[in-house]
Amino acid sequence: MNDLKEIRERALAGNDIRKIVKENINKISEAYELVMRFSYQARSEGVLAMEYEAGRIPKDMPFCREIGSMVRLVVEGTDPEFVAEWMTLRFLSENYQGLEALLYFLYARGILLIQAGESPYLIEGFFQAVIPQDLLLFDRWQRTGIDQKLKMVKEIKAALSEQEKAYLNSISEDLFCLTEAEWNDILQTKAFCVIDRVVPYLDGKAQALVRSHVNEGRYYAIMQSITAIEEQEICQCHEKLKLLINEIRTKPEDKSILSELLQKSDEEMQALIAKLDVRTITLALKGESKKISQYFFRNMPLGTKYRVQDEIEYMGPVRKCDVEEAQRQICRMAEEMIK
Repeated sequence: MNDLKEIRERALAGNDIRKIVKENINKISEAYELVMRFSYQARSEGVLAMEYEAGRIPKDMPFCREIGSMVRLVVEGTDPEFVAEWMTLRFLSENYQGLEALLYFLYARGILLIQAGESPYLIEGFFQAVIPQDLLLFDRWQRTGIDQKLKMVKEIKAALSEQEKAYLNSISEDLFCLTEAEWNDILQTKAFCVIDRVVPYLDGKAQALVRSHVNEGRYYAIMQSITAIEEQEICQCHEKLKLLINEIRTKPEDKSILSELLQKSDEEMQALIAKLDVRTITLALKGESKKISQYFFRNMPLGTKYRVQDEIEYMGPVRKCDVEEAQRQICRMAEEMIK
């Protein structure tokens, strides 16, 4: 069942594709954009990032639950053969026809291609092969509708009320007041996605600030997911961001596992670092305090230091348990060297 043969035959062979596409261009385009967002997220941050993107799918979107289940199977590292079998059995049990069958096939095949590590360009080629190009031609995803979306943003910003502008200015001010440590903390929480909707409506400086702290894949997804926004939504984003920042700032500071290493001499730290691989150091320092990070960097060769800093900057969200395990591994090695 790995080739989705049953789904493909039901979706393509038994339907008038031209009629379905012509009458449902918006839904087909919606499927294309969602799969391409998944693709770019997985490409830049790994398949785990797809779970974050899946959490943003509107509940009333067709196949919302099915897409979430597909993504969950992929994120958990399920064997592709089983994922394809699950997709097929689910499809057959629901007996999808017409538009539903076509949409299900597009989502299923797209997610399987992402799991296989295929490039966004190949996935785009898949959509172009299935959909008649004289009805709906898919351009490079980076350029799809961007001019229209930016025009829409410009028109909405021109029509904003004074209260809406005040909310947006307050959000920008809050973001500029965040320290680097607070940015690290806030990006580790999925709750930060509350401001994704308003980022396209912030001024250029605030957008540049967000872009400098999130990876390219996520920023691109934010700017491609532009939709009209109302005053109530801006107000909710403003209030949720305030609560999130307050929660970060009032949270009791956890004592780092690596803090015990601060007592060691530079010679001992240099000998320890020489025995560690870059991946372990990068994981251990992800989101660490400036004091501990600088202590490590001070005792690294310049080449290692720059490599670790680059890895930390471009590394996507990581699980706290993985960070702590890397820190414990370093501490265990330090203890062994003492013995």
